[in-house]
Amino acid sequence: MAWLGRFDDFNETHEIIKKSTVPNKFNMNTFKTNTNTNQGHVQVQSRSNFRQKGYCSISNINSNMQTVSVIGIIIGKDGPKAIISKKGGHERHLLTLTVRDAPDAFINVTCWGGQEYIQALSSELSIGAVVEIKDANIQNKSQNASDDKFKPWTPSTCQLNVSDNQGSILLYDANNVSDYAQFLHIPTKANNDFYTLEDIQANGTNLQGEHVNILAAIKKIWPVREILTKTGKKTIKQDIYLCDETCQSFTLTLWGNCTEYVQSWLPMDTVIFAADVRINFNEFRSTMVACTDSKTIITTCPETSEAYSLLEFIKTQNSVFRSGDMDFQGNPGNNDPDIQSISKVLTVKQIKGLLSSLSEECVEYTVIYAFLSQFDIDGEDKNILQNICSKCKKPVYEETSFICGNTNCSGGDFEMFGNTSVNIDYRINVNLSDHTGTLEYCHTPPQIAEQILGIKPKEFQKLPNSQKTNLKWNFLLERVKAVLKMKKLKRGLYLQVLELNKVGAGQLLEHGFSDV
Repeated sequence: MAWLGRFDDFNETHEIIKKSTVPNKFNMNTFKTNTNTNQGHVQVQSRSNFRQKGYCSISNINSNMQTVSVIGIIIGKDGPKAIISKKGGHERHLLTLTVRDAPDAFINVTCWGGQEYIQALSSELSIGAVVEIKDANIQNKSQNASDDKFKPWTPSTCQLNVSDNQGSILLYDANNVSDYAQFLHIPTKANNDFYTLEDIQANGTNLQGEHVNILAAIKKIWPVREILTKTGKKTIKQDIYLCDETCQSFTLTLWGNCTEYVQSWLPMDTVIFAADVRINFNEFRSTMVACTDSKTIITTCPETSEAYSLLEFIKTQNSVFRSGDMDFQGNPGNNDPDIQSISKVLTVKQIKGLLSSLSEECVEYTVIYAFLSQFDIDGEDKNILQNICSKCKKPVYEETSFICGNTNCSGGDFEMFGNTSVNIDYRINVNLSDHTGTLEYCHTPPQIAEQILGIKPKEFQKLPNSQKTNLKWNFLLERVKAVLKMKKLKRGLYLQVLELNKVGAGQLLEHGFSDV
């Protein structure tokens, strides 16, 4: 459900949070801080309880003030960055923090200074740290149009500026420091202001480049990778697979400091509210994906009824989500019936008629007696063999540094082809023909192809083309009995060979195929 932009909705949402006593189902030790609880219920304290002498509440900051001192917890971080000053042409360094001191009060703070100062500040201040900001300059948002475009949304009309010669920002270590931890678990947007993962996929490229909010569970966490940008700068990225009630897998890429959020995440046990993630179409994966940028704020284990409902759902679906979807990507699945029990014999024409009447995702099994009319294993086509993950047997590709893309596999820790976790396997499609027509592109799983050829993929790779041709003619145009698994998918029909053996003319006559 999309938010209509009414800030009253936002305030009402947090009034509900303040008044309600929702069971604390999440681990509130996130970011190594503690939350005050009373009989297992979250208590969101009022702003006045945190006000310290000489410090101002963020909600009271206005443009009539020149400087201000505040205490709050860091909920967002971007940088450090370097920009070229328009006035002097020299390089300036900055770090942007989003600081919160109440459910409905948070503000952006930009720290300016030399490279050494900003780097030291960035190393010391992390997401979840409580800080005291002293004598910060106040700037009205309207004076800087880039605030909304490149910084997180905040309800404040102002932003703060601190530099190495004006104001200061330090870690706060008073006795009440743990009281601020509760603000890490309140979304920065209205609780119902988010897209489901299915909504994002359904909207497709209509959302290209747009910023949206997502409520989802963590399904899989990939290792952090160092990336060299087009401008020659080094940064880090981390892919996360998300899931919700509508979608089993959706990719969120974290860039830079957003990887700090991950330290407390557990697959299938953590829900996040990601505010203002950018949606893009990934051409390599042919799907919509999300990524963080300078506007993004992520709330870990949000204290909302929507998040609780999602967590309960995910726990009921844990075994389903972890089981994967391997059976129609390569090898026969565990749910396939025993080969010997599949006895229904059909012609090509009958199979095509059956497939045209099948409902989507419906599976059928049949036996066909036919000629193997295509068995191209001696050509120069590189797709005859493929690189696979040795753990889950899914394909891996050079374009993605041979990282396994299966969300249910633990094989993502290896990255380079030289690692022994990457194997080679067959990737062969065959055509089956009888007197009624031809079934094209019947997928032959690797172990079935190995049984047919009688040679392992690594040995086959070393054979000269002449020996590959001899192998081909042992089966090409020969009479065969094939057991097929058939499924109607969104992208078309899928035929998988579960068993394939040569047969004599006598067996064909027994089944009435005298014309084959």
